[in-house]
Order: sequence, then structure tokens, then C-alpha cells
Amino acid sequence: MSNCKCFGGVLEKITDNLKGQLPEKEAATLKAEWQNAALVFEGNSMVSCVGMPVSYEYQKFKKSGEPHKNTTKDSVSMLMSYCPLCGEKIKKESDKEAI
Repeated sequence: MSNCKCFGGVLEKITDNLKGQLPEKEAATLKAEWQNAALVFEGNSMVSCVGMPVSYEYQKFKKSGEPHKNTTKDSVSMLMSYCPLCGEKIKKESDKEAI
């Protein structure tokens, strides 16, 4: 993602907290992962990030002007340029300095 380790650290804390609330056998089977995770490819670079979903709905109208029976519902994901947890810029692999 970026040089920050926020998403991994927060997910680890959440997983540990959830495991503490479960019986031992159930805690051993617990799996947690971020929803809306994405790998973004741009040219020769790649970055992994978490998207924030935005749901929307609207009413379509017929040519006669009367509304359709059902509303149209969909969603899009907004990908972040900065880590929402620490504020560090999320860098593409090509943006990182060669060591």
C-alpha cells in the first residue's frame, strides 16, 4: 500500500480482539480481511488499497414522464490517495525510491 503499515496493523488488532471474544476452537478458525480491497495497475506500477463504497439510487422515468416502478440502485468505490488512518500518501510502486 504505502510505507505506512496502518491497514495491516489495524486488521491485526481487530483480529486479536475478536479472537479474545471467541472460544479457543472458534478463535483458531477466525479469518478477517478488509472489504473492498483493490490492486490498482497503472502502466508498470501497482498499488494495493482499500476503497470506500458509495451507494446510490435514483428514480428512472419513462419517455411519457411517468416514473418506473422500481428505483435503480448501484454503488461505486472511491480509492484513496492518502491513508485514512495516518495521512501518509499512498505511493505507487514506481514512485518509491530505488534502494
